[in-house]
Amino acid sequence: MISIAEPTSGFPTLVRQYKRLVIELTRHIELDGTPLHLGPTDDATRAGMTPDRIWLVKGGMLNMSCQQRKLFTWDEGDLILPDAVEEPRARDRITFHADAAVLLVGYETLPLVRSLLANEDSARLWTQLLITQQSILLRLLAAHIEEDLHPTPGFAYFQPGDIIIQQGDEPRHVYSLFEGEADVLVDGVEVGSVKEGEVLGALALLTHQPRTATVRARSRCAVVKVPKDQFRQLIRSNPAMIQGLLTDMARQIVQLNSQVVALKY
Repeated sequence: MISIAEPTSGFPTLVRQYKRLVIELTRHIELDGTPLHLGPTDDATRAGMTPDRIWLVKGGMLNMSCQQRKLFTWDEGDLILPDAVEEPRARDRITFHADAAVLLVGYETLPLVRSLLANEDSARLWTQLLITQQSILLRLLAAHIEEDLHPTPGFAYFQPGDIIIQQGDEPRHVYSLFEGEADVLVDGVEVGSVKEGEVLGALALLTHQPRTATVRARSRCAVVKVPKDQFRQLIRSNPAMIQGLLTDMARQIVQLNSQVVALKY
C-alpha cells in the first residue's frame, strides 16, 4: 500500500504488519480464487474486477480513487475489500485504475469470510488484518487533510416538537440535518419542511440578519452544529456544502414562486 501524501511516522510499520498478516491469512484460504489479468485501464471494474469479490494483488500496482481524487496505490500482497456502495453508477463509488499490467486473484466474499471465521486461527488473523487496515486508512486520511482546515462541529438531538431554530434569534450556528425531518414556520404558520441532508440557518449567517423562520422537529432529529466563525472554513474544506446551500436556495425559491402564484389566483 503506497500513499501519495506524506504519511505519519508509524505508517511503514503498519504496512509491514499488514503485509505479514495477508501472507499468513492466505495460507488458510482453501477456496479457489479466480485470476484476473489487467492491462492498463482507467476503470478496472469494467475490465472484470467485479465489486462482489475480495481481491488479492499478486503482481503490479493498482491505483484507487474516489470522486476523481486519487487516494493511494495497492501493490503486491495487498488485499482489497469490497466497497459498501454497490451501485455501479454512484458518483462516489470507488474506482481502480492501472498504468501497467496487474495480476489479481478474486475470491467470492461471503464464502471466503465464512471459511476464515470457521477456524480460530484464521478468524484471529482476519480480525487483526481488518483492524490493521483500518489503522492504515485512518492515517492516510490524516495525511490528506490540511492541518488548518479543521472545523470543530458539535452535535445535537431533538425530539418531535422541539425547536431547532427560533425565528428572530441571532444566528450563531449553521445546522446540517443528518437524521429526521422538521417543519419550517414563519409567524407560526407552516411554510415548508426540511429533510435529511439539508442545511439549516445558513442564509441568516450570510445576510447577517436574525433568523427569518422557526424550524421545529417533526420526528427525532440529529443535527451537526457549526459555529458561525467556522462556517467559511467549513465551506472551503467541504465543497459539497456549497452545492447543498445552492440546492436549498433553489428549492425555497420554487416554493415561494408556487405560493405567490397560488395567492394570485
